[in-house]
Amino acid sequence: MNLTQSTHSTVPAREPFAIAVEGVRKSFGSVSVLEDITFDLRGGEIHTLMGENGAGKSTLMKILAGIHQPDAGRLTRNGNKLLLPSPLIAMREGIALIHQEPLSFPDLSVAENIFLGRGTPRGRFGQVDWAAMKSRAGELLESLGVELSPDTKLRGLSIADQQMVELAAALSQSAQVLLMDEPTASLTPREVERLFGIVRRLRNQGVAIVFISHRLPEVFEISDRITVLRDGRCIGTRAVQATSPEEIIQMMVGRELDSMYERPNSLPGESLLEVNGLSRLGKFADISFNVRAGEIVGMAGLVGAGRTDVARAIFGIAPADGGTLRVGGQPVTISSPRDAIDRGIAYVPEDRQKHGLLLPMSIAANTSMADLNKVSKLGWLSGREERRVANSWADKLRTRLRDVAQPVRELSGGNQQKVVLGKWLQTEPRVLILDEPTRGIDVGAKAEVHHLMAELARQGRSILMISSDLPEVLAMSDRVLVMREGRISGEFLRKDATQERIMAAATGQQAGAPDEPLLNGSGSREKAPIRRQDESAGSARWMRFRELGIAAVVLLAFIACSIIEPRFLSPENLRSVLLYVPLIIVVAMGQMMVIISRNIDLSVGSILGFSAIVVGNAYISHPGMHLWAAMLLAIGVGGLMGLMNGVFVALLRVPAIIATLGTLTAYRGLIFIYSGGKQVDNNDLPVSLIRLSQGSPVGIPWIVLFAIVLAIATAVWLRYTRTGREIFAIGSNPSAALLRGIPVRRVLLLIFTLTGALSGLAGLMFASRFGYVNPVSTGAAMELVVISAVVIGGTNVFGGAGTVPGVLLGCLLLGLVNVALPMLGASAFWQLALYGLAILIAASVDTLIQRRGSRAEEP
Repeated sequence: MNLTQSTHSTVPAREPFAIAVEGVRKSFGSVSVLEDITFDLRGGEIHTLMGENGAGKSTLMKILAGIHQPDAGRLTRNGNKLLLPSPLIAMREGIALIHQEPLSFPDLSVAENIFLGRGTPRGRFGQVDWAAMKSRAGELLESLGVELSPDTKLRGLSIADQQMVELAAALSQSAQVLLMDEPTASLTPREVERLFGIVRRLRNQGVAIVFISHRLPEVFEISDRITVLRDGRCIGTRAVQATSPEEIIQMMVGRELDSMYERPNSLPGESLLEVNGLSRLGKFADISFNVRAGEIVGMAGLVGAGRTDVARAIFGIAPADGGTLRVGGQPVTISSPRDAIDRGIAYVPEDRQKHGLLLPMSIAANTSMADLNKVSKLGWLSGREERRVANSWADKLRTRLRDVAQPVRELSGGNQQKVVLGKWLQTEPRVLILDEPTRGIDVGAKAEVHHLMAELARQGRSILMISSDLPEVLAMSDRVLVMREGRISGEFLRKDATQERIMAAATGQQAGAPDEPLLNGSGSREKAPIRRQDESAGSARWMRFRELGIAAVVLLAFIACSIIEPRFLSPENLRSVLLYVPLIIVVAMGQMMVIISRNIDLSVGSILGFSAIVVGNAYISHPGMHLWAAMLLAIGVGGLMGLMNGVFVALLRVPAIIATLGTLTAYRGLIFIYSGGKQVDNNDLPVSLIRLSQGSPVGIPWIVLFAIVLAIATAVWLRYTRTGREIFAIGSNPSAALLRGIPVRRVLLLIFTLTGALSGLAGLMFASRFGYVNPVSTGAAMELVVISAVVIGGTNVFGGAGTVPGVLLGCLLLGLVNVALPMLGASAFWQLALYGLAILIAASVDTLIQRRGSRAEEP
């Protein structure tokens, strides 16, 4: 459609401003990001913010969302001053921000992603009302026309579906102001059309909408007004009817821009890349094409068609199962990226931040990373040469930077993309694969990338360009390949390619004849599409049966021990297992919560030992001390030590593994300082304490009952309280949890304190079970036992997932091992070796599941 044509409403003149930004300034250190910004947003309009990368658009959005605070200026709402000190306050004011990359919790359900941190439905007693939450989530999704079950885990859903969940979350708050940062960057044309329909409906309901996009056709289709930022300043605001794409571009870049697309007709040379029958199970099949010297071949298709999979196979990231490759006419085998680089192939990935750059490292280090031989001698890097190379590419690509020594994460998206291009051009490739080369970059940077592509083609390079931007594909390509569901469904020469023909090939229908099967570029019927493997579903099935698998292992271990050593079934031996397992369970309940939150506590054994020695010495000093007083003392001492761990981790931001490794040693030292190295013997402990391990009115030892009640309480708390669900959210995506308004620090302080308190209680139970407290052995290696039980029980070492039943089974398995190995004549070292091996196996399983889920999310 014509860019100046727009489907928009006339904003009522009487409608008051929803939000006004007056003279806002913002700096980060010495870098000024926003300077004297004045901007207004009216109810019932779609107001688009445009500007080059680094112009300040996202920073302004984050100020409106309460993530950043302005250094000067003010915000008003309907004439009244508006303070937004946090994202939570902004949400309460009816302001919702939908980020370019959805702030989702992949390990939680769709319903939880909609409501967590945004007003989770509660029952009569304050518990999470799951039925109401699922019902309301279903209604919101239905209102958006989205066919998703509220129970579905978010991991494995497409970016489009995740954005629909984010939109449902905004609607759940009855948002009056909706901030949308590049919402269409990863969507197909059909998904964009559906999103725009929803956005228009919200506008007509009086919602004020800010829309950020670099796609001019979309901007002119959806917007009522456009405001342009440049270098942190407001250049001007235009009504869509009163402006043109050319004027907006000039406002953005501050100059007349050369042609957006530069692709003169060329005469391609020899074939530099030939792909014949390339296939990968469940991804793509029978892919054949070639790219000649001086030629740009575009590859189009819907998200999920397999384009990126083909590129990754050619580059050796995920090698193909079958087919052949030729480079420069010579057959090659590429099984790794190093093989591809050595044969003159370079690959610029779609996700530059995740796969193209090392964000904490400098621009210079990133530029030289793909070819270190050119900046080193005898294996020693030359910093001077590295900087020279980086400066050279920065000049050639006109990269805007302060210094090549600055971290690459400080650059805007367009300039980061130039660093990625410079890195691969440094390898002097003959074949360049560009996967979405202009995604998420502004029109100025986009034009520069297009000019660079044209220049590389003129130099005789072969370029395979994957893009979802059809105008880009049509303008830059000499030939266009179209993929659909893992196969090439069409091939068009530049003169024959149109948007209609490409979309028909991408959707499997002829233009104008939707019921006829597509003819491919050679005129033959299209082959059946590849049915992509649902790896996320496979991962979900594995997790569903993991606990059954653990139960089976426990049963097999019990049977094996009984057969090998008949004495294992003696009442005394079974009682030993029964009394040892509760000690693990009590500590494991706390450790499970810590690991779910994506942390770890290595000090639990030392806290157990210190609490036990404190209680033992308290009995020596006060022989008549009541059992309840001793219990409160143990819990209090442990809780205080756990709180100290929480302070280091949550407030001082020390990584948990470092903080608790330090406190493990410090607390163990305190045991010897406090006890003077003396053991608390059986005679020093009262009968009332010893009886906790001997029986109860119901015939089950009290410590077993404590463990059972605690496990049930933990399961209920994690499932039905807001804080319990927040623990899972923090572990699933800490950044999203913070931006959702979840009190991350407070929750972490709480769970480290609880873990310490439970370890203290376990210290009292330990004294009861064994009848003594030894400063050397009490609690020693308990952290290894507990961590083993938790990860064996299915708690994900990467955070976000775990169940109480699984952890109970893990504790039972290790309890059997602890008692069985000495009976079988195995040394204690075998026991430690098995614990370590169990951790490695469980962590490897979690890694495999995580990777399968990540692959399922890839386009």
